[in-house]
Amino acid sequence: MRRRIQMSEHSPQNEMAPEDVVAWLNKRFNGTLMGQIGIKMLEVGPERAIAEMEALPDVMTMTGHIHAGAMISLADSTATFAAVAFIKGSYVDLDRFPVAIGISSQIVSNTQHGAIRAESTVSHGGRTLVTVDTRVTTDEGRLLAIVTSTHFVRNSSTKAVAPKR
Repeated sequence: MRRRIQMSEHSPQNEMAPEDVVAWLNKRFNGTLMGQIGIKMLEVGPERAIAEMEALPDVMTMTGHIHAGAMISLADSTATFAAVAFIKGSYVDLDRFPVAIGISSQIVSNTQHGAIRAESTVSHGGRTLVTVDTRVTTDEGRLLAIVTSTHFVRNSSTKAVAPKR
């Protein structure tokens, strides 16, 4: 039996199966940057998160390679959802939502076709800071980028309000 993900009281359900979290997130991507560039979550859990994106014309440079910004957006989105699952935070409110405050990336290669995949794992999980390591690869497994991100975890006393959708 797969481990269920505990979600905060502000999430759509207090407890969802990992595959239900993935389906729910993918639906919410409509009308967001993640939806615009075609990011699809494949797996979300406290151990890791995996997402992919097709190398389509909308995410390419004029030379026909995947734009570095699109690659980093894929890594950042995947890392954020890995951090949310790790801290048992909220997917819908800024309360207990890990906001990226630092991103370091090394792009070591690029591709012109197929899908690219990001796999994120939490390397440090604290009460207020979570660090996530993400590897971006081609669908054949060739390394494209190594991304490390640090996320600030808001606590319930923070009075920030997320925009309504």
